[in-house]
Amino acid sequence: MTADPTHFSPDYATARNGFLAAAEALSAQVASYPIGARDHRGRELAVDVSYLGPESPERVLAISSGIHGVEGFAGSALQHQLLKEQWSGLEVPAGTGVVVVHAINPYGFAELRRVNESNVDLNRNFLAHPEEHTANPGYEELLDAINPVALDEASDEASRGRLLTWAQDRGFPALQSALTTGQYVHSRGVQFGGAAVEDSNRILREIAARECRGARHVAWIDVHTGLGPYGVPEMITELAPDEPGYQRGRAWFGDIVKSTVAGESVSAKLHGVMEQGLEQALGPDTQLTALAAEFGTYDPIRVFWAMRADNWLEHHGERDSERGIAVKAELLEVFRPDDAVWFRSVLERGAVLVEQAVAGLASV
Repeated sequence: MTADPTHFSPDYATARNGFLAAAEALSAQVASYPIGARDHRGRELAVDVSYLGPESPERVLAISSGIHGVEGFAGSALQHQLLKEQWSGLEVPAGTGVVVVHAINPYGFAELRRVNESNVDLNRNFLAHPEEHTANPGYEELLDAINPVALDEASDEASRGRLLTWAQDRGFPALQSALTTGQYVHSRGVQFGGAAVEDSNRILREIAARECRGARHVAWIDVHTGLGPYGVPEMITELAPDEPGYQRGRAWFGDIVKSTVAGESVSAKLHGVMEQGLEQALGPDTQLTALAAEFGTYDPIRVFWAMRADNWLEHHGERDSERGIAVKAELLEVFRPDDAVWFRSVLERGAVLVEQAVAGLASV
């Protein structure tokens, strides 16, 4: 199988149509779950799912994409490659089903935002509201630098200075945690985890419970982009190294499995992640091995700066202005580099992850 960059779609609508066509060509069982919001042209947005395998599987492999909207291009491409090319040669053991969940955050995918229609980072939304909301004092200290009212050279320079000084005093890991771990106070701010369960959160938990069909063992790979070496995946877990889920991940994928809790990962430890929702949906009788496959793009400061600018644009700018077009182009670039080399690396390495997951499931 060759890594064909044309698996990458130019936009959400094309990606969705390609996914549905590829699933239907395999006679997969397909379901669509529309969200309440529509795109700026009034078109329907939905989380789409395909299932291949027995009606009552012992094991299930799930591949999901797009919980962070604009990051969905890579996950969608891997899913399209799986259905169009890889499936015919994939040695899926008897009793194993494969679930493919396309565009968990279809609004962000369609509108080139990392967050959803409510400005919520969905991978901070899977917790009890408001009981499990956590404070983020570092974010509060840096609030104006993270969420500026003006986006210009003077504002950027002042914000960079504040962030650098703060990092020098507290350390870069503390800055990364403040900027990325999530916050539940500022609904118009970066990394807002929401005030209630969002549509996509509810839909994903429904999909997990329904499409995993009572399987005893579930491996779930959720595809992300942004952090780490260019085009190379890290398999991120919120589990500690002494926990069984981490150890299964290491046995299946090797040392690219990294724990945020142990400080191994390119990511800080996060709150309200999807894995928490999957555990609740699947229940205690299912052994879940859930990992985020993070494919690196650019320097994390550049990535954050693009997110910061996009949040400013949403609340203070004009999308169709020259500045707005430039902000969207940069956000797309940091989460989906316009580079055939990066495309091929994601597709080639992603195909290997799928094979490793299938083999790992076969061993349990």
